[in-house]
Amino acid sequence: MTNQVSNRAVRPLTAAAFVLMALTAPGLARQAAAQMSMPQPPPQIVVGGRGEVQVAPDRAQVQVGMETQAKTAALASQENNRKQTAILAAIRALGVPAAQIQTLNYSVMPIQRYDEKAQRIVIDGYRVSNIVQVETDKIEQAGPIIDAALTNGGNRVAGLEFLVKDRAKAQETALTKAVESARRQADIAAKAAGGQVVELLELNINEFERAQPQAMMAMAKMNVADAAVPTPVSEGMTTIAVTVSTRWRFAK
Repeated sequence: MTNQVSNRAVRPLTAAAFVLMALTAPGLARQAAAQMSMPQPPPQIVVGGRGEVQVAPDRAQVQVGMETQAKTAALASQENNRKQTAILAAIRALGVPAAQIQTLNYSVMPIQRYDEKAQRIVIDGYRVSNIVQVETDKIEQAGPIIDAALTNGGNRVAGLEFLVKDRAKAQETALTKAVESARRQADIAAKAAGGQVVELLELNINEFERAQPQAMMAMAKMNVADAAVPTPVSEGMTTIAVTVSTRWRFAK
């Protein structure tokens, strides 16, 4: 009796399986045929290229300023303002227009420490920092600007960067070199693979790379003799570079 019940239970499931196979088989066949009929993408070569041009900079950007400390924020700020006023006057005396002097950062921060005995944070004073950015089209003024700041109470040189005002022509030359480099690599790879490059399929131009500013440690003139020695500054050459990524069709 038990065997008969079991056989009857199996038959409907077996029949349903046959129906499911019959329904899905045409769909699977159509999918396989569609995959076979889809055109395969042509063989491709993907390479990147980089081009760079060295240009003499024609603008300097100097970041100088003053950092002071005092028991109260007001005292630290007053001392900072007095010295910063002297610094700005000395820089303008070099012939730098006021429009080319910009406050880059001004901050007032508490000087904190953890008191183990009291088990709490204690404020010992305040630190005031005032950094200005000076731009000049006269590269030779970079050193005198730094000296003017340091000899008039400044104790911070936050950065020095040499720039190129008109970068368009140099960027175009760098881009041309980058694409030529990518094409040259694609041709070499294609020849090694026994074929040749037929056409360009894709070209992506990445952002032009900017030269990083030259960081300078904070410094101070120690005595009058040191103040008489000008700060040596060498602008060198600025590198303008661009990278590209390319995709080429390959054929034998």
